[in-house]
Formats: sequence, C-alpha cells, structure tokens
Amino acid sequence: MRFRNLILLIISTSLNSFGQILDDSTKQVYGFNSVYCITENYLLKNQKIEHRPDTLIHNFYKSDIILKNNWQYQDLGNVGTAQKSFFFRPDKNISQQAGYHVFELYAPKIEDFKFYHTRSPYTDLNYTQGFKGYSRLDFLHSQNINKQLNITLEVSKFNSSKQIDAVTAEDKLVDHWMYNIGGNYFSKNKKYQLLAAFFHFNHSQNEQGGILEKSNLSIKPEDLLANYRNNYSGQLLAGVYNREKWNNFHLFHQMILKNGFQIFQSVDFQHEKRIFLDPLLSKNKFAKAYRLDSSISVNDTLKTNFLFNAFNHKIGFKGRFKGFNYEVYGRQRLYNQENRYFENLNQNLKPEIFFGGALRYFFPDSSNFLNADGEFSINSFYVNGIISFKGLQGQFFQSIRPAGLFFENYDNGIFSWKNNFGAISNTFIKASYDLNFGKIRFQPAVSNTLYANYIYLNRELSPQQASSAFTVLQIQALIGYQKGRVNLSTVFDLGLNSNSDIFRLPKFQNYTNAEFDITYAKVLHIKTGLDFFYKSKYAAEAYSPMLNHFYLQDDFKVWGSFVVDPYLSFNINKVRLAFKFGHVNQGLPNNGFYVSPYYLAMPRAFLLKVNWPLFD
Repeated sequence: MRFRNLILLIISTSLNSFGQILDDSTKQVYGFNSVYCITENYLLKNQKIEHRPDTLIHNFYKSDIILKNNWQYQDLGNVGTAQKSFFFRPDKNISQQAGYHVFELYAPKIEDFKFYHTRSPYTDLNYTQGFKGYSRLDFLHSQNINKQLNITLEVSKFNSSKQIDAVTAEDKLVDHWMYNIGGNYFSKNKKYQLLAAFFHFNHSQNEQGGILEKSNLSIKPEDLLANYRNNYSGQLLAGVYNREKWNNFHLFHQMILKNGFQIFQSVDFQHEKRIFLDPLLSKNKFAKAYRLDSSISVNDTLKTNFLFNAFNHKIGFKGRFKGFNYEVYGRQRLYNQENRYFENLNQNLKPEIFFGGALRYFFPDSSNFLNADGEFSINSFYVNGIISFKGLQGQFFQSIRPAGLFFENYDNGIFSWKNNFGAISNTFIKASYDLNFGKIRFQPAVSNTLYANYIYLNRELSPQQASSAFTVLQIQALIGYQKGRVNLSTVFDLGLNSNSDIFRLPKFQNYTNAEFDITYAKVLHIKTGLDFFYKSKYAAEAYSPMLNHFYLQDDFKVWGSFVVDPYLSFNINKVRLAFKFGHVNQGLPNNGFYVSPYYLAMPRAFLLKVNWPLFD
C-alpha cells in the first residue's frame, strides 16, 4: 500500500509541476540546464567540463555499485558486503596505507566529489526499496549563497537484511551511511577558485560466517531449499561485526597569475577507525569461518580497534604551453596508526615526501587526448600513460607501493605476525578499439597485468609474499546491436592466469543485456529488458570475518550458474522510476548458488527505484 501511495504522489506532483516554475512568457526558468557540477580532477586538468544532472533512464534500474560494474567483483552475496575485484584496477595512491580494502568500494572518493553551481536551490532525491530487506535513500541539496559561492549537502543511507538467521524481515546485515558537506567559491574575476569538502563514512557489516553445514541438511547447490531464512543458519552467533568509520576533510584552491600560469594547493586530513567485535568468541571459535584449532584457549570476547590517521599537503603549479597542459607538484604526508588493545601495533608518526607531475594534450574533440602523469618518492612510484584517439584506447600503468600495515604487523590475541615484505609491483597494459558496422558495435579489449611481490593470505590465514612474478591476462569482447526500438549487447570476459594457485578468478564471465523501447499512449517512454549474468565455476577465495580479508582455499567451488534480472524503467515528467525482479530464475536450475565459499547469492526479490529532482 505504501508503494502505491508513493507512486500516486509522484505522478500527481510531477504532472502538476508543469505549471510551477514559470516566468511571464510561460518558459521554464529553472531545471536541468540551470544546474551543473565540476570535479577537482577536471579543474586540475584545466578542462571546462560542466556535468548536468543525469536524466537518462538507461541503466537507471541498476541498484548498487556491484551491478553497475556488471558484477566484476566477488562479494558475499548481499548489497554492501565485503568485496574484491577480479581484475587489477590502476590505483595512483602509492602512500603507505592501513591495508584494509574490502569496504573501500562503498566509500566516497575525493576525486569523484561533485561541486555544484546552481541558479536556484536544487534538490535530488533517490529512493530504492527491495522486498528482501534492502532499502536506500540518497539525498542531495545544493544552494547558491550568492553568484560566487555554492554549498552542497549530500546524504546516503542504505541497509541490507540477513537472508539467514533473521529474527525479523528487516534484521540488518549491512548498515551504511555517509554524508558530505561541500562548497565551492570563485572570485569575481574568476582568477581564484576554492573547493572544500568534509565527509563522514560509516559502514558496518554484521558477520554471519556464511551458511552453516548440518548433518541432516545438504547445502549443495542442487539441494538448496528456496526459503533461506526458514531453513538455514549462519556459522556465527549474533553480535559479531566489522565496522569502518572515516572522517575526512579536504581543501583545494588555485590562483591564476600572468599568462595563464596557475599555482594550486590542497590539504587533506584522513581519520579512519576499524573495529571488530565478537562478544561470544568462546562459542564461535568452532565455526569454520574462523579456521581455529578447537583446542585453543580464547577469551569470551574479542575486540580490535585500529585508528589510522594521515595528513597530506600538496602544492604545485600548472598551466598551458604550446598546446600542452602541464602540472608539477610536491606532496608531503604524515601518517600514524594506533591500537587501543595491542600497543605493539602502534605506528609512530612517519613522514613521506612525493614529487609528481603531468603532461596532457587534448585534441579539438575532447574525447581524443594524450596523457602522461606520474609520482615518485624514495620507496614508491607510479607512471601512467593513456591515449584515446578515434576509437582506439590504450593505457600503460606501473606502480611500486609499500605493503599495507595489516600485512606487516598484526596481533589480535589469536592471529599475529611481524613481516618485512618487499614493495608490491604492478605493471598493467590495456588496449581496446571501438568498431561500428552500421547497427552493430564491436569493441575488443585486452589487458595484461604483471604482479611482482604479490601479497596474499594463505590457507592458514597468514600473509605471504609470492616468490616469483605472474601474469593475469584479460580478453574481453563487447558485441552490440541496435535497430529501432531494440538494443542488444553482450560482454564476454576470458581470464587467463599464470599462477592460479595463489590468484583466483573465474576463467569465463558473461554479461548480456536485451532492452526494448516502448512508447505508451504516445507520451510515456518506457525501457524494458533483462540482464543475464554468468560466471564459470572456480575455487574463489574465502572470507575471514575475524581478519576482514579474503584468503586462499581449495575445497569450495562457487558460481557455475546464471542470474536473470528483468526490469522496466520510465519517466513521468522529471521523475524517473524503475522496477526490477532480481534473480527471477531462482529454481531454474537450482534454488540458489554461491558467490563466495559458504555465502549464497540473493534469492528472488522485487525492487522499486525512484529519482525525484526539484529545482526550487
């Protein structure tokens, strides 16, 4: 009933809104064209790119970041759970890090922050509701204080619910919320510009350890029962959780001097807290998810509390010379780590010094460009080169970075180690070409990553560094067909690994989309279609709740199955709506499958998504 009322309210408000923000000549004054945003990245590159609010219904139905990336990550089945990417993704952050990454995908990134310019108050509301306990609310409000100053508040909140061991239908598995406050200012002569942002990130995952094996209940995929909540239990008793809380402040400003010469500066303060709690360790120690010797003596409660702080200051100059944009800077960073329960893990304040720069050339068509950038310190560096020209895209990326503090020195009273690992090295090469043959699009792509000094958790949950280098080759082919109201596309991924003993990924993956445009009553534009996902069977890494990391295992195979998600999206004036039926094929062939060892994919679930922008 509440969903029907919500939809009726949206429809009636949207239809009435035609007559609301009008001037005397009945022209709409405020709307999508009166709002735009910039990013620090484009400002740094001297690119005058203004992003308008997204109005497209294509891909609007995709409800979370894993699906928006076409399931190119391993996760624990539900929205917001611990994840890791199958393939290498270039990362320019070569500073010393804490070494925890399973929740990073859900955290905000300063380089992606949108700083708005508005002529009137702008509000954007996104609401998603799933019938298996998933809900999400995204709220953004931006307002111009005057012509030169704009302030933005953004809040994001989502929850996903347990699919096993749930006391109620809304018993939380993941609790996530984030807010950021940003502002941008430019002088009247536009020679000075300032961007500032503060964000808070709070992500909590209640740990269940995966599905519990019972002697009288088979958990093989072919034997799974459809109602997970009524038939299965988790390995861990209630109360176990991992939580990350970040508070970050960032400021960037630049001044244009003579002949377009610019000086810029940024300041960044990073505060991260990571907590693990098991209040019933003496009972949970027998769980497979912990991989502990049952004879080990443990306390009733286990708690770890890590604090990681970093202060970053960058100053440099940039400009344009003979058609090239250039950038040169120096960066100083200070970091430390504190642990409330294990003082031997404390890391005193340490400095890092970096020097970097970039050289870029943009062709008249801004989609064609050349880019070379890099950063160097005594113990680490990265170099990055990109070419994009008439459908051809190529990239070379190489980095050397220190091992995370987690892998170097760790102790929680049960697991402990102290290492002196060498720097991690990655060399990444990628090329793709976009070909069009009338209504058919073909985009082949190939990438190769060389891993040296690769660090992983072995089968005993102990960090280990690979003794020799290995490569991971990704061959990808996108094939698309569009004619009239029909749009078909499929992406094939082949992963070839020279050391599958320590690096795991499915050999074959496929994502296929079939979409159809429908016009109802000559005014309502509808997109309807279905998504198809498939991954070949492989021995994925298992997840350790106690260490909040993935580790090697050989006995449990996952996927080897497919998912079908039909959907429908449409606009009503400025409002966008979408309906999706996730995993509609549950029961064909099996009632479920695993995406990580002992972690089931989501069962069949209906989902509603609404976007409602307001301009006054």
